[in-house]
Amino acid sequence: MKKNIAVLLLALAGMGAFAKNISIQIVQNNPAAQDSVCASSSLIEQTILDYFFGTGHIVTNSPVYVKVGAAADDGLKTALSESAEGGMDYLVRIEVDYKSPERSNNPDAILLENIDRVTWKNYAVKTGLQLSDGSEHIGTVNRQNNNENGVSSFANLVALKISASLNGR
Repeated sequence: MKKNIAVLLLALAGMGAFAKNISIQIVQNNPAAQDSVCASSSLIEQTILDYFFGTGHIVTNSPVYVKVGAAADDGLKTALSESAEGGMDYLVRIEVDYKSPERSNNPDAILLENIDRVTWKNYAVKTGLQLSDGSEHIGTVNRQNNNENGVSSFANLVALKISASLNGR
């Protein structure tokens, strides 16, 4: 029995050696909702956090940063500082760009058609240097995917691509 417990503890310790400490920050760029966080932004954040947690990583997040003009750079410095204080290895900064204000003026609506694209930049927390980046545009939006499931599926695709860009680090 003691031998089995020792083997289990060694296996768990080995798994932890491969886990990355990742901080996620969502930056919302929606001219129609500059004073509130869109439900789609929150769902994207939660889906990506769930993806990385589910694949064995240690994850944390900063509150969604609502971008107003060029002020998002201040959010980056804060996110890097908070990530360093939390002992994180990487900061993944994900910017959600929404379409024109006429199309995305309801912050509570979770509609895939309101999102234009998602871009991300991966940073090494200790140095603050950008390691990699990527972007994903929304594909064809139809009635079947223009809902919460469509936004969640798109966020899973983004998480998979972010994960691939962090592998080997």
